Amino acid sequence: MSSAVKANPGLYFGAFPAADWPLVIAAWTAADLLRLAPAAPVVDVILHRGGPLSATVRGATVAAPPHEARRPVADIIRSGLWYTELSRSTTVHTTSDHPSPLPGEADRVWSGLTVTVHSELDANLFGLPDGTWWRDGIARFAKILATPRHRPPDGRRVHVTDERTGERASLP
Repeated sequence: MSSAVKANPGLYFGAFPAADWPLVIAAWTAADLLRLAPAAPVVDVILHRGGPLSATVRGATVAAPPHEARRPVADIIRSGLWYTELSRSTTVHTTSDHPSPLPGEADRVWSGLTVTVHSELDANLFGLPDGTWWRDGIARFAKILATPRHRPPDGRRVHVTDERTGERASLP
């Protein structure tokens, strides 16, 4: 875990106990993907059996920062997900109806993207037994998303699936 997070975890995770920190990361991931797709009504989150999490949004638009060297759109997205340093690994996968940036945008804006973020969370970072943090995950996740800091914007939803139990929910 980064030294800044270790020094003051409350600044990052609020009053949530360490057992809920992986769910807070899932909420951050969902919120960031919804920001990439302002017209998308939903982000799909999967709490995987062994402990990883995945989140997918459709209809995302990504603009390369001005004056930055060209790089893949997945790298641009990943650079905006600061909390990926709290995972063993994070991959960003994008697909699009547009094989390249939109014409006339000087190869700097991608639209109509489906973006999936997959994070392999690290139990050692949280001081928790590996893969145990999703226990009652949907109910705990719903409580996190009900807080003002993590609530999805009006009209947006988080569809969450607990792969271990097969439980699904659509959360406001």
